[in-house]
Amino acid sequence: MPDVVIRRATIEDAPKIALLTRRAMLSYQEDSGIKGNVLESLTESIESVEERITTGRCLCLYDGDNILGTITITRCPNPMKYSFSRKTEEFLSSFSSCGYISRFAVAVELRKTGLGRKLLDAALSSPETDGTGLVLLHTAIANTRMTNFYLNRGFDLIDTEKSRGYERGLFAFDVPFKESDILE
Repeated sequence: MPDVVIRRATIEDAPKIALLTRRAMLSYQEDSGIKGNVLESLTESIESVEERITTGRCLCLYDGDNILGTITITRCPNPMKYSFSRKTEEFLSSFSSCGYISRFAVAVELRKTGLGRKLLDAALSSPETDGTGLVLLHTAIANTRMTNFYLNRGFDLIDTEKSRGYERGLFAFDVPFKESDILE
């Protein structure tokens, strides 16, 4: 396994992140049985990656100058934007903000090495989760490798929907309370 460091991405990293994400999402699409061009991540521009880097916390796994994995977590001031049913509305109504994970990708040849877990752990402990109590993400239900990965890391499946032409699950992670969450 390579000797890696996790750090925030820079604007200069955007082309490498875009390429890594596209390759990983092609594999994700195949593993999920998703047909057609419904994954936004497959048509993401370098400019949209740069936007993610500047507005969210885009973390990368680096082996020297090589980017082996990436994940973005952003703070969402209104979790209700992810509500699509009475069930999700009831669940999300007790949270005033949340973290949201997107564009999680690890180089295909390095999957099942523990690098994805390290990257996810870094995102879950980032400042975007402070005081929220909740982190959300979506993934294809048919992709059992990914759903099991999230379930084994403490995420719960809240609900599913098919607005994008395939069944997506909304997964939630309860962020542990930290002493820094106390308002003085």
